[in-house]
Amino acid sequence: MKKTASKSDQQSSWNRFWFQPSPVRSIAVTQIGLGLVTAMYFISSLVDVSTWYPAGAPASTTNLAEFFRTAELTREASWMVSPLFIWDATFQGSSLSENAWVYRIYLIAGTILSLWLAFANRMGTGFPKPIRTFAQQGGLALATWIWFVGWANRTVLIAGVAEPLISISLAALILAPLTGRKLSSETTLPQSWRTTFAKRLLACQTTLIAVMTTATMLASPVWWNGTGAYALVAPSEDRFIDVRGSWFETPFVYECLTLILVALLPIGLYLAWHHRTRKAGVSMMIAWSVLVGILTTNVLYAATLAIIATTVGDRDTKHAPAGANGAETLGGGSMA
Repeated sequence: MKKTASKSDQQSSWNRFWFQPSPVRSIAVTQIGLGLVTAMYFISSLVDVSTWYPAGAPASTTNLAEFFRTAELTREASWMVSPLFIWDATFQGSSLSENAWVYRIYLIAGTILSLWLAFANRMGTGFPKPIRTFAQQGGLALATWIWFVGWANRTVLIAGVAEPLISISLAALILAPLTGRKLSSETTLPQSWRTTFAKRLLACQTTLIAVMTTATMLASPVWWNGTGAYALVAPSEDRFIDVRGSWFETPFVYECLTLILVALLPIGLYLAWHHRTRKAGVSMMIAWSVLVGILTTNVLYAATLAIIATTVGDRDTKHAPAGANGAETLGGGSMA
């Protein structure tokens, strides 16, 4: 009997962790943040269009195709599907192929989609129902994700660390329903197991990234000899801070900062998964992201990690006994 009860408790805890309904609005901050970060990504990419993508440019479709053929990587590159590759191939030989303005229009459209996603929960009853349903039931998040992945695949050879993180974060957001402005007649906020599931995916992604980042730091000698923080800001011409001849070159400063960077992330992650220390843990993870953003040029990566770090822990899901929840775990009036 004890083994059966124990197994039942484990299953109930598992279901509550992933599927216990939580307020739909509880993911609003994450939704707004990811939408704004994605919009900033598209806007920042506009600057480099004329340098990298027109005909004859280093990352033009023709030059990329030649590179993959020469390196015998055509098969490995077959997964890099992008509307821009298809467009250039369709209009090959015309002025529309490898046209900088086509790429700019793509990025502007991506910016509009991202901003719409960021403020989709502001849509009230004044909008047509089909549009509200598309925006608030995952359709808009899916369209934004597809549009973003299309650009990320196009820029694969010059992409950085931000693209994978933004992509997986947007993918998790597809599952979460959004809700419009609360009407004065509404007394309760809608809840959904999909909201919890999306937050848990984001939290697990954050945990995996934090663990892998910590392991990578501990595997590198620069984080053991105290120069890790110094290495982040060098070479200075590629960073926000020029440390040459400044107080930052004092060993005590960069060694202490290195220690903070190594310790802050894993300690913050551990604390964030415990209810009583969740706020402190999430704050430490956000602080780590801010430090990395300041010391490096990976601002969008740091901003995205800080945003999804807010999903770690258990702020909104209620841990009532399994018998009290019963079949309501996957239904019971919550949003599908």
